[in-house]
Amino acid sequence: MTGSSLFSNFCQYMWKNYSKDGGKLLVHMGAAGWVLSSIAQIAMLLGDKKIDKEQKKFLLPQEGADALVNVGMYYSICELIKKGGDWLVEKGHLMTDKVVNEILKIKPDNMPALSQKEWKKLFSSKELGGKLTKVLENAKDLDILKNISPAEKAKALNAAEKTLDCLEQHKNNVGTISAIAASVLACNIVTPLVRNKLAAMMQKDLQKKEDIKIYKHQISQNITMKNPLPSSFRVFNNYNSFSGLKI
Repeated sequence: MTGSSLFSNFCQYMWKNYSKDGGKLLVHMGAAGWVLSSIAQIAMLLGDKKIDKEQKKFLLPQEGADALVNVGMYYSICELIKKGGDWLVEKGHLMTDKVVNEILKIKPDNMPALSQKEWKKLFSSKELGGKLTKVLENAKDLDILKNISPAEKAKALNAAEKTLDCLEQHKNNVGTISAIAASVLACNIVTPLVRNKLAAMMQKDLQKKEDIKIYKHQISQNITMKNPLPSSFRVFNNYNSFSGLKI
């Protein structure tokens, strides 16, 4: 496969998956950015010859944990909030006057006039239980269009198609705003708090393991206290300096 074909396939994939969902693109690209920056940070740490092995024992686990927190928290928070915005639109809880006016144009002539607040009367309870975009995509199956003339039905289906475009644009805008707000929340508030808490716990755990390692080494080498005691106190010479014994 040539380079131009790969690029063309990539463009088609991006258009298919993100052209109508800018919020999804922001979330995925943001998470990818965190992944790449974390890989770069760990690679830099591994290749830095100025940092000795003992320091790397502390730094590598911490950087790995930071990477997991950064990527995991960013993606989960942004995806949750973004999907929440999508859900509000799909269930009709977050609508604009423009979208509602387009929906009302689907109304058959044999139905009484409806106000903006009554737009849900155009759909059955079963239809409202699903996603509005899916309902509009299958507008030919709407209950209100079953017993009308072909000409009137064609007019309603044309209105439903325009409504779907308007609704998808509105959903895209809400998703983009939700993703931006979520990224600010994740990057500047939640993730730093979780990362600092985790880093402190890991630092404490690693320091404890290092102290135990040194303690065992001193015992195995029969290392006595830093300041040797007088011969009359020879019995205490086997106490380790980490024992905390005070005389």
